[in-house]
Amino acid sequence: MDLLPEDFANTAKKQGRQASATVSGRRRAGFLLGNKFVFSDQMELFWMEAGPGEFRELRIWRK
Repeated sequence: MDLLPEDFANTAKKQGRQASATVSGRRRAGFLLGNKFVFSDQMELFWMEAGPGEFRELRIWRK
């Protein structure tokens, strides 16, 4: 998992698909960007990226 810059939130919300996945044993809501899952903490202060193999049970939300 990598910590992302603060301004990444707008890019993830515009270009990513809303999804949820299990990362390190915890269910997280976030965005799927290509083959990476991007999520934030509850207050949206820190954005993290889980690469392929670091997340599982991905579900993409329908609009």
